Amino acid sequence: MKTEMYKHIHEVESAHWWYVARRKIVFDWVFRVLADYSGSRVLDVGCGTGFNVEYLRTYGYSQVTGLDFSTEALKFCQARNLPHLVCGDGIHPPFRHASFDMIMALDLIEHLDDDTRALREFARLLRPGGSIIIFAPAFNFLWGLQDEVSHHHRRYTASELRQKLEAAGLSIRKLTYANMFLLPLIWAGRIVLRLIGNDIRGTSENDLNPDWSNGLLQAIFSAERPLLRYVNF
Repeated sequence: MKTEMYKHIHEVESAHWWYVARRKIVFDWVFRVLADYSGSRVLDVGCGTGFNVEYLRTYGYSQVTGLDFSTEALKFCQARNLPHLVCGDGIHPPFRHASFDMIMALDLIEHLDDDTRALREFARLLRPGGSIIIFAPAFNFLWGLQDEVSHHHRRYTASELRQKLEAAGLSIRKLTYANMFLLPLIWAGRIVLRLIGNDIRGTSENDLNPDWSNGLLQAIFSAERPLLRYVNF
């Protein structure tokens, strides 16, 4: 990812509809799966600017480690005074076997050259009974500007991700798509952005959301949270 993207993420992730709704959905699972917040060890792989590490710590999860290969990203983490930060990548995580109760890889594996090896490493790092929460972009037909500026290698289908998880020796508790309510709008938006060209569409799709629409998009995406507890898309 380009270094300037970390500054942009740092500026928008506290309020941008996509980040806010993703947090609601992801941490709904984190809090239910990992009830022992005081003694559980959590690793955020590709922690970026550290927002999610800080978020967990506000809920009492004191043993949260942030891992990122970008020194620029870790500068933002350090500015948050986060205590457990490591410079490294998801393919060669510098930790001992069975070190963590939970691993979060939120929009991370699509950046990696060898995502299968990374998943095997995540499995190695988990303690018995531990959990991994993965969030990744879906469907190649949605490939767009954000994939390009974020240096993504791929998008996934559920069946593709299932095969990779099982090949890594991981058992799957839940596998689902998310942000499906907005899928038709996103697909249409991708088509429009391809047609208008690079000179108009800007440097990040996060720039393209007017203030008036932010609350509405957040509400629509967040509405999936209670449904995802019981159904898969």
